Formats: sequence, C-alpha cells, structure tokens
Amino acid sequence: MEARFGTIVFSSKFDSGNLARVERVTKRTPSPHNEAGAASAANLPDYEFNVWTQPDCAGTEHENGNRTWFHFSVQGAAPAKLLKINVMNMNNQRKLYSQGMAPLVRTLPGKNKWERIRDRPGTEIVRNQFILSFTHRLPEVRGATTFFSFCFPFSYAECQEMLQRLDDSHCDAARLGPASPPDDIYYRRELLCRSLDGNRVDLLTVTNCSGMRDEREPRLPRLFPDAAVPRPHRFDNKKVFFLSSRVHPGETPSSFVFNGFLDFILRKDDPRAHALRNLFVFKLIPMLNPDGVVRGHYRTDSRGVNLNRQYMNPSPELHPSIYAAKTLLLYHHLHKDARPAGPSLRVQAPPSHVAPADQHEAPDLTALEVSLNQRNAAKDPTLRRPELVLATEENGRTAKDRVGGSSGSSEIVGAAAEPPQGGATQVARTEEDEQKAVLPKEGGVAYYVDLHGHASKRGCFMYGNNLPDENHQVENMLYPRLIAINSPHFDFLGCNFSEKNMYARDKHDGQSKEGSGRVAVHKAIGILHSYTLECNYNTGKSLNAVPAACHDNGRATPPLAPAFPLKYTPEIFEQVGRAVAISALDMAECNPWPRLVLSEHSCLGNLRAWVLKHVRSTKVQNAHLGAKAQQHRKTSPPKTLLKRGSGLSDPPPEGSFGRLRCSSQSSGSLTPSPKMPKSPSFTFGCPPPRAHSQSHGSGRGRGHKSAGAARDAKTAEKRRPPPHHRAVLRSPANSHASARPRPPPSPPLSSSSSSSSVCAAAVSSSMAGLGSAGSTETWSKPALPARPSRGGRGNRNAGHRVAAATAKDCGPEHILASVKFSKCELQPHVGARNKKAGGSDGAVARLAKSRPSVIIQADEERSKQQTCKSHKRTTARAHVVK
Repeated sequence: MEARFGTIVFSSKFDSGNLARVERVTKRTPSPHNEAGAASAANLPDYEFNVWTQPDCAGTEHENGNRTWFHFSVQGAAPAKLLKINVMNMNNQRKLYSQGMAPLVRTLPGKNKWERIRDRPGTEIVRNQFILSFTHRLPEVRGATTFFSFCFPFSYAECQEMLQRLDDSHCDAARLGPASPPDDIYYRRELLCRSLDGNRVDLLTVTNCSGMRDEREPRLPRLFPDAAVPRPHRFDNKKVFFLSSRVHPGETPSSFVFNGFLDFILRKDDPRAHALRNLFVFKLIPMLNPDGVVRGHYRTDSRGVNLNRQYMNPSPELHPSIYAAKTLLLYHHLHKDARPAGPSLRVQAPPSHVAPADQHEAPDLTALEVSLNQRNAAKDPTLRRPELVLATEENGRTAKDRVGGSSGSSEIVGAAAEPPQGGATQVARTEEDEQKAVLPKEGGVAYYVDLHGHASKRGCFMYGNNLPDENHQVENMLYPRLIAINSPHFDFLGCNFSEKNMYARDKHDGQSKEGSGRVAVHKAIGILHSYTLECNYNTGKSLNAVPAACHDNGRATPPLAPAFPLKYTPEIFEQVGRAVAISALDMAECNPWPRLVLSEHSCLGNLRAWVLKHVRSTKVQNAHLGAKAQQHRKTSPPKTLLKRGSGLSDPPPEGSFGRLRCSSQSSGSLTPSPKMPKSPSFTFGCPPPRAHSQSHGSGRGRGHKSAGAARDAKTAEKRRPPPHHRAVLRSPANSHASARPRPPPSPPLSSSSSSSSVCAAAVSSSMAGLGSAGSTETWSKPALPARPSRGGRGNRNAGHRVAAATAKDCGPEHILASVKFSKCELQPHVGARNKKAGGSDGAVARLAKSRPSVIIQADEERSKQQTCKSHKRTTARAHVVK
C-alpha cells in the first residue's frame, strides 16, 4: 500500500509491511494571544495522520479479525518536525500498552538500529474500537525514511540473508565426512518444503563430526524437493534437539530467541557449544509460516489458518510446513541413529499387480495417509496383510519383508494390501504405527521447543504438558527451572504445566490447544521435554539472581543485573535463547562452565528434589482450590432464585425460612445457628421472673437485657419454681391474655427479637416426660397469684399469652402441648450484665469440671445474692411505675 499527501509518502510495499489506509487530520490552530493557547500550540504536532492496519488475509474470503501487527514507512516530511500517528483499528492491546509498551522506530539513513519511541503512547477506546496514538520527532536529515513497527521486526528477507551468511561461513561443511576431525562443526541447510505461496521453509542441521556415518538420512515422501542437494549424514549416539519459530508471523521475539540459540551452538571457541554439538543433532526451522511473515500478518497464514492448531492432523497440501515438521519428528523418534539404519525407502506396488493403462500412477503415500490406511485395515478383518515389496530411492534395489517387523527396524516399511476386487491399493506401516513400541527415553528426539511471543503476560516463560507420572513431571519441569538459573529474564513461576492449559480453547476461534505443537508432539511420540517458549513483547515482572559460572575465568559470568526489569531488546531475547541451549547441558550434567554449582541448590540432585517438592505442593494447592470451588458451587444459590438483569435475589417461598430453621434445630448438634441470637440457658426454656418484670417494664431500655444474663444450670434450677407452678403461671385463669379477645387459631408469627418466636420451632426434650395424667394433677393444685405485667413495647411473652389463650378451651391436658421451646434457649450465653456485676455465671458453668465443689458453691451463693438484689430493685421499680 502507498499513499501520498503532497511530499509525504506512506508505504508498506516491503516484506512484512502492513498498512491499509491513511488519512490526514486537519485541526484548527489555537489563538496565540493568550498563554494557554500559546502553550497548546507548542505541543501540537506539525503533522497528524490516522492510519488503519490490514487484518490478516484482508480482501479475501479468509479475512479474519487479527489486526495487531503494523509496519510502514514515512518519507518526504520536513526535517525536525513533530509527527503524530493514530492507529485506528488495532485489536484491544490496552493491557500491553498499560505496562509501558511503545512502538518501534528506525530511520534510514541515520539510526539503523530499532528503538522504542521516547514519548509514552496514548490509548483510548472509541465506539468499542481500540486506538493507539504516539508522536515522534522526525530526524534532521533531509530525505530520510522513517519506519514504524509494532515490535522489533524480523522479515523473511532478513532471515534469508542471515542464512546465506551462514552458508558462506560454513561452505566447507559439505565436504566433511566420517574421516573429518570430530571437533569440526557440521552445518547443513536444506529446503524442507515450499509454502503455499512458494516461499522457502528451511531446515538447518547443526552438530559436529563425532559419530558421523557414511549413510545419509532418507528423503522422506513429499519433503526435500531439491534433489540436487544431498541429505545430511547420520550420527551415532546422538539425539535430536528440535527447535522451531515464527509459526505466528507477528510474534517476532521468537526469531531473536532462535538467532541467539543458533549463534551459540555455532560458536567455535566456547567449550559449552562444543559439548552441545557432541551431545545433540540440532534440527532447526527458522520460519514455519513464511507466507504470513511476508504478507505482514499477525497470527495466520495466507489462508487465514492458525498453523499452531493443525499439528494433530496436518495436511501436506494445506499445511505443508506443519506436515513436514511433524513427519520429521516422527521419523527421528523411531529411527534413532544408534541402531543400524538403511537407506531411504518408498512404497512400490508389487510387480504382479499392474495398473490399467487408463489409470495414472499413484503417488507415494505420506506418513499420515499410511497411518489412516493401516487403522482402517486393522478395523476391517477381511483385509489381509501380504508380503512387502520395497524399493530404495538411491540404488533401486528391491527387498521383501513382512508387516509386523520389530520397532528397532530403521526402514520405512510399506505394505501393498490387495483389496478383494483386485485393485492396486497400497497400505504401508510407518513411524506413527510403530511409535507405541518405542519408549520416549529410547526414541531419537530429546527436546522439542516451539518459540512464540506473548502480548498479555509479562516475562519469558514456558508452557509444558501435564504428565501423570510424578517422576516424569519432575523431569519435565526440571529443564525450565535450569533455564531460570542460566537467565535473569526467565520466569519459572510464570510457567504453566496444567492439564487445563493443554486442552484450553482460544477465545476468538474456539480452537483447542490440543492441536498445538507441544501437545500434539507429546501425544504422537511420548516425548517428555515438549515446550512452548513465550516471550513478552515489552518487559518482564522480575529478574532472577544468576549465579556466577565455574571454571570460566570470568568469560561466562554475567554482568551485574539491574534491580528492576528492563525493556526487552533483541539482545535480551538472544540471551534467553542461549540459556535454552545451556540448560540442556545442565540436564545431561556435562556443562563445562556450570552455574548450578554456585547456586542455592549446588547440584542437579538437590534441584531435582526441590522440583519434586514444588510439584507435590502444587498438586495439594490445586486439590484444595478444586475442593473449595466445588464446595462453593454446592453452597451457592441456584440461578433460578436470581432476578434477571437486576442482580437481586427473589424472595424465597413462604415458609422456607421456617423449614430451614426447624431442620437445623432438629439435628442432634448443641451448637446454635450462627444467624440466630442465643437465648438464656434455662432448662425448660421458661423466662425467669426477672426477665418477666423487665420485659413488661416501663420501656426504659431494660427490657432488652433479658437475653443477656446467662447463669449456670444449678443456680437457675435452685431459684426456679416447680414445674406445676410454672404451669399455673401460664394458665388462662391467671393470665392477662384472658381478658382480651380470642386470637385466631393460626400459629403465632415468628420474630427474631422475641424469645417466644423461637419457641415455635421445636418442643423441648425435657417436657416430653410430662404426660396427660401429670398435667391433670398439676392443674388440681391451688393457683399462685400471677405477676403483674403490662403489654406494649418490649413485651416478649406475647407469644406465650397467645398460645395460652388458644389453649383455653382445649383442657388442661393440652396446655403444655401448646407451649413449644427451642434448643437455642437451652444454650449458655454470656452477657455484659454479668461482667458488670463482677463475675460471670457462665464462667462457673465452664469451670465446673475443673474447680473444687466448695468454690463452686461459694460462687453459687454469690450469684444468688446478686440475683435477689436485682429482683428487689426491679420489683420496687415496677411498684413505682404502677
């Protein structure tokens, strides 16, 4: 795209450029007559433009909503002018820019190095659209071109230039053989496949000449199309370290981590790099999605596909780079080069089966096609498995074998299955069918690491798989813990190894992470060390204290780290890449300059024990959180009780609180409900005489103290009248409620402030022993005069009077049955009144088991005296009021 505004030209016509539309903003200049207008005029930009980025696959049927990456140039503006850019249609990256993220700028000629703009950008959301605004002072060089980018760019052209420089510096590696010195660096660059747009997907092989054999790796079907370039040699007793990057084209930090890793393993004068080349054969893919990089996409390829969700079943036609990467991993897992290996094989139809003349020759079967055919053949018992006819690609020799060979065979075995109708259908047995017979430790792949960038979570961290075996999980988490020891910018506590993260779905397209590289590769070959390395675009949360290295004479000791995290630069990303390589040496305990020795763990065994403790504590914590969440789901109210849109709950059905209260009180527990006020501890639930006089008093505030005075059981029993006297006190003949009109037969309403309201919940267990005969005998005795009381405010016995009036015509045998008591009234309650009196009667009950009986009797006498004095004062006050 290119847009002109006079002499100013906006352009994105270059590799990884992204710009959709530009418009110039014209604003009225404020009046310079006042000081405020002059100050605002000084801050106004000389040029202001609104720009729009292109979404991935813009203008095609595959267009999607990824609009984060931008990369464009500005040329022709006047020197030293202030330029303001408003990016109008970005994805919402407010969290990233709130953490200090700023766009990148570079000027040619002049400042060739990318750097962040100095002024902090501004963000706003207008009509649900995220807008990024930033300003930049143009250079004083006339005719310079200024480039702006979302993050540090690394284009496809730059990658090809870097690889060409490596080819030139290792041009002698093609002539190396088994007789070459073992310390020589073995470097090979191959064309793995072509992308949908025809761009190169390169594969780099790096190791040294130790263990080299005369045989070369096979030319796998549909891969390595350049037949003029021979395949690399094979090596004994070396496992594969697989590293890939840029499957998401806009995540440019992954390229710098890749470059740091590659530069380190190619060092000639570093003993650590030499040890790595002795230990591994490195298979590196610098760009898995070159089409998206060239087009300036952020996350998808030329067809709008997120390639990091296609590893489960990649297509060689639609996802060639992903298919090539997985096929390569399957091959190296099954064909460990410590065993004798044969040349490359392809599937060939048996000579007895000749295809018709009008039928074209069938192409070679791919590994995934062969796997599907083999599974279908296993499900269909009618298909038989005849002999195999194999042909090599190098010398054309044929050989016969039987299906079902051992997993130790290094050949790609093909089977020609003869269908019942005589067609020439081919069924082959490949790596994916044999992978179950090869244990992960016996496979040829040691590490798989896919490099990415991250926008929301700060720091550099890893996503790993959750393994059921505890020892395997410890080994899985040990590697990233070593990276944190070798890099100050790697956050081990930010790593995620949960099972949920293996199957989580993307918010935008709903695709599962099960199709990502780390999960699919782990499931395909059972590898323990399968990771996704994520690096934030901007900065981290904290810094690690990196210990010094041993035996390095100061060469590997890092400089003093700052006290706070820095803004990430390509150099920091490259340092993380070097730590990824060095930590593989620590895992094998062959690091000549280890930092682990001077760390707090001092050795790999202690670090492994620390990781084991971390794994177990994480399991306990996750189990606790899961149980807490499950309990919260059980105790939370159902959604039907919530009003839609109001956030308020509907009133419960009538009688629901009563049912809940009765159920809680009918249990055998003696602990009252925490939401119900405790009542005085009387045996039968009858309020004491003092409580009667206070509740029927003049209403000076003393009526509320009846529930506060708690006394021990013995003292209350001594001053409590006999049961028949209490029954007479509640009789209709001696109650003031008899003079009032008869209430309706419905039960009394409950109230939280009345002790009689709680009495309607349950019948006291101590009253169960009184039968009807006992009730008749009680009513035959002479009645005692009732204590005068008055109704009104503070009357807490209204419920008892209503119950007595209701039972007036029912006979004396039903009066006690009409009186109900709650267990809450049987519980002790310590009030403030007893503390004022100088002692707590409840304390006597609590200490009854531990204190001598003499002391308890003294306390009871003291409590009696205090009660009598209080009763006298209350009686005198009642007479005065009367």
